[in-house]
Amino acid sequence: MAQCNINGVQVLFPFQPYPVQEEYMKKVIECLKKKVNGILESPTGTGKTLSLLCSSLAWLESYKAQQQLSIIQHSSNDGIGILNDLKSVLNGLVGNWDSGSNFMVPRIIYSSRTHSQLSQAIQELKRSNYKHVKSIVLGSREQLCLHPEVLKAPNHTAKVYMCRAKIASKTCPFYMNYEEKILSKTEYQDSSVLDIEDLVTLGKKNMVCPYYATRYLKNRADMIFTPYNYIIDPKSRRAHGIELSGNILIFDEAHNIEGACEESMSFQLRSYDLALCITEVTQTMEMIKDFDEKFSSSDSGAPDFTLTDLSILKVMFCELEDVMDKEAALITQNDGSKPGDYMIEILSKVELTAQKKEVVLELLDKVILYHSTKSDNPWTSKGTGLQKFSDLISVLFSRTSSEGHREHDFKKEFSAKYRIFLQHETANKSQATRDPWAAPAGNFKKKPSWKLDCWCFSPELGMRDITDRGVHSIILTSGTLSPLGPMINELGIDFPVLLENPHIIKDNQIFVGVVTCGPDGTPLNSSYQNRSNERYISSLGRTICNFCRMIPDGLLVFFPSYSVMKSNVGFWEENGIWQNLSGLKPLFMEPQGKDAFQESIEKYYSIIKDPASKGATLLAVCRGKVSEGLDFADENARAVVITGLPFPPSMDPRVKMKMNYLNNIAKEKKGLNGNDWYVLQASRAVNQAIGRVIRHKDDFGAILLCDNRFKGKHIQSQLSKWIQGRINIYDSFGPALKNLSSFFKGLDQLPRRTKRNSALGGFQIGSSVFNTRSTQGAQENTSVPERRNGSHELNENIFDSYKHLNEPGTSTSNANKSISIFDALEDQSQLNSAQASRSNPLAKYSSSCYVNKDCDSIPSKSEITKDSKRRKISVALRQAVQPDDKKSVTEMWKSYLLEVKALLGLTEQYGRFCTSVKDFKTSKNVENFAVSLKSVFSTIPDKSKYLQTASLLVRAQDRDIFLALSS
Repeated sequence: MAQCNINGVQVLFPFQPYPVQEEYMKKVIECLKKKVNGILESPTGTGKTLSLLCSSLAWLESYKAQQQLSIIQHSSNDGIGILNDLKSVLNGLVGNWDSGSNFMVPRIIYSSRTHSQLSQAIQELKRSNYKHVKSIVLGSREQLCLHPEVLKAPNHTAKVYMCRAKIASKTCPFYMNYEEKILSKTEYQDSSVLDIEDLVTLGKKNMVCPYYATRYLKNRADMIFTPYNYIIDPKSRRAHGIELSGNILIFDEAHNIEGACEESMSFQLRSYDLALCITEVTQTMEMIKDFDEKFSSSDSGAPDFTLTDLSILKVMFCELEDVMDKEAALITQNDGSKPGDYMIEILSKVELTAQKKEVVLELLDKVILYHSTKSDNPWTSKGTGLQKFSDLISVLFSRTSSEGHREHDFKKEFSAKYRIFLQHETANKSQATRDPWAAPAGNFKKKPSWKLDCWCFSPELGMRDITDRGVHSIILTSGTLSPLGPMINELGIDFPVLLENPHIIKDNQIFVGVVTCGPDGTPLNSSYQNRSNERYISSLGRTICNFCRMIPDGLLVFFPSYSVMKSNVGFWEENGIWQNLSGLKPLFMEPQGKDAFQESIEKYYSIIKDPASKGATLLAVCRGKVSEGLDFADENARAVVITGLPFPPSMDPRVKMKMNYLNNIAKEKKGLNGNDWYVLQASRAVNQAIGRVIRHKDDFGAILLCDNRFKGKHIQSQLSKWIQGRINIYDSFGPALKNLSSFFKGLDQLPRRTKRNSALGGFQIGSSVFNTRSTQGAQENTSVPERRNGSHELNENIFDSYKHLNEPGTSTSNANKSISIFDALEDQSQLNSAQASRSNPLAKYSSSCYVNKDCDSIPSKSEITKDSKRRKISVALRQAVQPDDKKSVTEMWKSYLLEVKALLGLTEQYGRFCTSVKDFKTSKNVENFAVSLKSVFSTIPDKSKYLQTASLLVRAQDRDIFLALSS
């Protein structure tokens, strides 16, 4: 443990922090001391979360000490001089505070996108020196509810209403007296950090509702962990009782904060929703009539609203439905866009205005509660339609009360920052089946269905809704926030503190390449116009196959969308590429379902952990679950392949209207235009996917950008800064593959647990040797069919008969030098030639072989003799192998050549084969040799075994390159 003075605050850190961590903590403390906002970017793997937790909690403890001193100072005049001295010291540590009697200590509300990301942060806290800090995590009923009947409810809405019904009827044993149970149980009092699993375990043990326990325990917590939609969304914030005033808000993984702010201030209304509202009000009216007939109005179960109230609501909904049906009838396919204040005008036609908001919301809340708790009919709607309309009003009029907005200003703001899109919907059958509590479809009139989207295009509204509540500071942080300018411009609030940290890793730990074409030279371009091109899809598949041979352990392949991934996979399955990929590494696809996703990830991890496996390949989607927050440290992801730029769908109405909105704004003032925003959406998603590969300072891996559009300087400028200076452009495939292989071979060491059988015949990384073709895989390709010139069977153990030549301990004068079969044959041939020449001066001619007759030998380094009119092959002596090895190598090669001759006959292809071998012997150009033999054997169905044997002509360090380029 190290104690560091960071910006005047003593921070306890598990180890001596790195410079990037110190700089990061300085910026965090600067924000908190000055009560200002900050945007802090630090790449994944730099210890961002740990630095954030330690620095913020260190400042909070110093602030608490300052506040306690102030309380003592106000309660006693003794020792006033000493206290004043101490006060001045603490002022320097944490900044000045109110000298009055308000001693409120701010809470830190730490938010991230998902609960899995929050769990990782909580584990970091538990491992730190601040694990004593009282902390709690907020969650939904899906994660925290224990009631068996509520758990069976099919969706979130149904769970909420069923939970409320159980509480109202006092039939939930976990809710009853939960506060007293918490106070009486030491586990709740002694546990400082409680996560979801802890709360559920304690809840089962003590019969305490974990959901309501979090609401109670957050009042004592110094740090609250929550998904950030609980903060941004006013409805969720109100439902979870989150107080913002005076508190510190930290948004981790904040690269999507603009979209989250826009989403929180947007809403949707369907014709189905209005019809459901009318049905629910009607059902409630019938319930009240039945109640009045059986009980008196003084009964405890009587509603606190009247039939008249319900009649007013029903009339309002019916009139609104009539207005919207008429509006929908007027639209055509291309004129559904409306100005921002369109919805305000529509609601004013049914006398629903900002002034009536509170009255209507209060009545809706009462009706929803009564409707959801009093109905015994399982087929009766549970208030889902009314709840959705209540949420709509809350969002629509969210800035007309506490912020003091006048209605004129409100309409002006709404008109400027919102856009409406009204369109026809095909049918409402699927919609009706989504909600099991919905009334039967037969209750609705058969009318043309419509859908109205009200989209907020200014994240500033959501952010100002937070800042207007008097927060202490807002800190936005992530590994992928760059470029910061557009983010600041869109959020519309001040961020005085900014940071863009470099990465902590060294250059030799990362390989970044833009691969512009596949092995066959086809340009790699996943644009909308080209992504259905079969030649491109095929080339992309072969590109990934070749990378699989080079990359040990786990490989992540990201596609722009699920539809692109599925179409590519479908083509690969039909054309044999999928089988090739799965033969190299087990394949997984990211599913869209939550349960299926978890199962797939667990299987992927288990295969990676298996020392006997070849690793695995996971096909995933940019902006999907795999790209957000999952841990792929070390062997879980040794490389990331990006197959294209994940631009938003350009013809989507929301995308088109957003771009048009930004273009109009850019005309009036300098800022982000539509095209810049469009590119930024793609680059942010790419940056997130790239962030999966490097997870800590000792990690290493490759980033392969397989789309030629990544060559563009504008696109590269949008990528994370830490990779921009490391990008290499490859306009041909061979050098990319060769350098990728060299990268992995050049590493000093790999963790021992990552030793695996990979796809190739053996490559070495540092001191670790990877056997890259299993024995079984080699044997599967050993049988040779009969040919017209006879049957010749290749040696099953052709690799085994040679591979020992490169094993440690082989007796050779060049023991440390990897050799090829050329070297071995040169040794034997020259030895035989030397022996023969001593007894026969003409031996060098009698041992010659001619191409038009035979090709039983390998081309030599010697020149063709002047008196020979044909191409002659001879070899030179080198003491590289033992006598027993020489015979086996020669016999193996002769057997192979006879097989090739029987296969190709005296054809042009056979002549090209001999020429290729001879040229390679002279030039040593592996790439040309691979391409040439690939062409020679292109029409042979089982060509792989012939190419595998030919690869023995290549030195060991180049063999994987040869196989990749020739396959």
